[in-house]
Amino acid sequence: MLSTILTNYDKDNRPEDIFVGSPALDTKREHVENVTRFTMKLFDTMVPNGISKELLLFCATHHDDGRVDQYQLLGKFWDTEVSHNSLGVDRFDRWLTQNGYHSISIQEQIFRDVLLYHGRPSLCYTDVSKQYVQLITAADDLENASACISYLIREVETDAKGYVHDNPEADQKSVSDFVFEHFTLGEKFDKLRYCKTYAEYVLFAATLMTSCIKKYNFAKELLLQPGYGYSSILSGYKDVFEKTLYPETAQKAYEILRCSY
Repeated sequence: MLSTILTNYDKDNRPEDIFVGSPALDTKREHVENVTRFTMKLFDTMVPNGISKELLLFCATHHDDGRVDQYQLLGKFWDTEVSHNSLGVDRFDRWLTQNGYHSISIQEQIFRDVLLYHGRPSLCYTDVSKQYVQLITAADDLENASACISYLIREVETDAKGYVHDNPEADQKSVSDFVFEHFTLGEKFDKLRYCKTYAEYVLFAATLMTSCIKKYNFAKELLLQPGYGYSSILSGYKDVFEKTLYPETAQKAYEILRCSY
């Protein structure tokens, strides 16, 4: 059963109420809905021991609450300037104080850990929280891997997520051996450290998909399903690769993704 604190927090911070006011926030609300759906799929597939389905659902629904504050501060979703993880914890702690809650139970601590560590579960050292963090991270990766085709091309038409602006002299279609190898193997890497061009950022997004396919059978099915204006997620990636990578690299990347399932 969900604690009174989390039940009340949910009432005050429903995604349909806080992710409003701009197309960008609308998109994030859809992201949260999809992550929640994937999280439940993971739970039903894996049936993890010691995990509360109700608490996991709550964590999925609210894992990105910090994005609201991030957008208010920056007008964009760039963790390089201010982390939405930290902002999510700040938002929850502020709500606790405003509502007179001065102590929290294990459920609230698990939620705080999910806010802080989703996307980087290796930093979470509390065993009970880590299971929740890992499941939310996996669902988050899967949603990002699928939905990224809907915004990668749009970013090229603007500022390519800052890569062109920050590295105007760089060959934005070039890809390092390190990045391509990790994409091929489905091994996630630190995009802030290793992505120097927009092409590498694109392959980072594709690496989320190859990584998910290695771990979850239903990710293979998702790759072949229609979405975001394409006949399949796979065909969407083909279009993205052709627009952002050199032709030979684009073909190789597409064949790797096509054969990965």
